[in-house]
Amino acid sequence: MTDIIKYRQDLHQIPELGFNEYKTQEYILNIIKNYNCKIEIIKTGILCFFDNNANKTIGFRTDMDALMIEEKNDIPFKSIHKGIMHACGHDGHMAMMLSLAGYLNEHYKEYDKNFLLIFQPSEEENCGAKTILATNFIKKYNVKALFGFHVWPNLEAGQIYTRSNELMAKSAEVNIEIIGHAAHVANEDKGIDSLLVASKYLLDIYDKEHAYDEKIYRLLKCGKLESGTARNIISGKTKMYITLRAYQNDVYESLKKMLFDEAKKYEAEYKVKFVIDINEGYEAVINDEKLVKKVETHVLTKGYKLNILNKPVLQAEDFGCYTKYVPAVFFFLGLGKTEALHTDHFNFDSSLLENGLNFYKMLLDLEI
Repeated sequence: MTDIIKYRQDLHQIPELGFNEYKTQEYILNIIKNYNCKIEIIKTGILCFFDNNANKTIGFRTDMDALMIEEKNDIPFKSIHKGIMHACGHDGHMAMMLSLAGYLNEHYKEYDKNFLLIFQPSEEENCGAKTILATNFIKKYNVKALFGFHVWPNLEAGQIYTRSNELMAKSAEVNIEIIGHAAHVANEDKGIDSLLVASKYLLDIYDKEHAYDEKIYRLLKCGKLESGTARNIISGKTKMYITLRAYQNDVYESLKKMLFDEAKKYEAEYKVKFVIDINEGYEAVINDEKLVKKVETHVLTKGYKLNILNKPVLQAEDFGCYTKYVPAVFFFLGLGKTEALHTDHFNFDSSLLENGLNFYKMLLDLEI
């Protein structure tokens, strides 16, 4: 068994939720503590710096946390933590990074730059990227470029994919409460039907979202609606749970403003009250166009053709927090046909991680 497969299988068995990655952190530290690198602890995260006394640094980032999912896979390295599972591939991401650390420990002096490996906690919740950014690592280590990977189902197994500009979406959770007035259906004139208002409001905002140019990538969907107490009572309160995603801030802000503007119209017409709470999620992953082209040209000289996606995906990732502050590129490693991410049967061929590791190695001598 190669190191990268062992790392992945070991880490898969000890999944932990965001900012609780204590065993995960200990596992990583037990490997890198013997390497010729400077180690910095940030909560449950780790910075691993290979210092060549150069005036520029390339950074690589992996996430560490798992999901609150009970694993249903029947595999020898199944999660031993009940109700928690690496269902998003972060075990694989860490395995690639640990293997890269091992390679750099032997070879970093052969390059003309420094290398910073970021083991970031809590990608799934709480935007752990912000904790890493708060260290001012970009300036502290003079990071000129940052790279990261995500394993990705249903892309050709072992192939590397990316695209310039928009790759993954900016996300938000929108919770809307519509307050009307409950009444018996026989006395409907004494009630204000919040469910009726919610239904009309939902269709209205869908129509307005659909009116955007089809070339503008975005998403606005209500996945859950709660309303009413009984079949013969006009609903006095309705809750809507909406997902909002976009890539460009102006599109995102426009959609958000539309939600509030339409709510005001319905408040005036139906005498209801709207309470809108928006949990701002992750920033969009916007790959640096010049850096993508530079990477594409560079790996081609090594005989590798990088796959360029035609359009972005609507999933979100907190790597987007970094792309606001440093030239960065995020890549997908194709897994072939697998179960979807965030499902209790998600699994993949660990040997594919070697392809991601080899691609990372190709980037080590990139001119930045």
